[in-house]
Amino acid sequence: MNPLIAEIIEKHGERECFPRATTFVRQGLRMPFMYYLLSGKVKIEQSAVNGKSLLFSFTCEGNWLGDLELFSDADVANSTVTTVSDVETIRFPIESMRSNLKVYPELTELLARSLARKMWAYSKMSTVNLLYPLLDRYAAYLFEMSAYADELPIALETSAGLLGAGERQLQRVLRILAQRGIIRRSGRMLTVLDRDALKHLASDLVDQGRR
Repeated sequence: MNPLIAEIIEKHGERECFPRATTFVRQGLRMPFMYYLLSGKVKIEQSAVNGKSLLFSFTCEGNWLGDLELFSDADVANSTVTTVSDVETIRFPIESMRSNLKVYPELTELLARSLARKMWAYSKMSTVNLLYPLLDRYAAYLFEMSAYADELPIALETSAGLLGAGERQLQRVLRILAQRGIIRRSGRMLTVLDRDALKHLASDLVDQGRR
């Protein structure tokens, strides 16, 4: 761990854990804390004015949540964050972190790098729906979501919305994946049978170093 982060955790942080499938930050609601992820994975989504949500990214240990709100002087969350696995975090009051930016100049640089990575991810995600077919995008989504559990809810309407697709389109993709033996459907649930095949379909939409 970065020595600066370790020092700030010791002086200002408080450990907080969230079980899998917990939404602990909601877009549009007050966000009094920012978080540093110690372990686990979360998904980040953003909602449009029509009420539909779109998947922004997946984030794992070693990353910050709330840095955008920190620099924008806002106390309202810019996105919704839900745990994909059990997650361990260190939380910091945003107001105290704004004061820390003056005490620790290196912290400003560290968080600026975090924001730069997110801007790159946003730029990439904004082109994904245009350049990649739904099969590839859904394969990437299932690959990320199945890292900690092979059995997942299909949640057709929610999943289609997050990927910017229609339910009928997603139904066709589910049939293709089932026919290829990559997943097995059972009622409202699916079981991932071949994560390697999902990773292959997802191509560069996932970090090829992930297991």
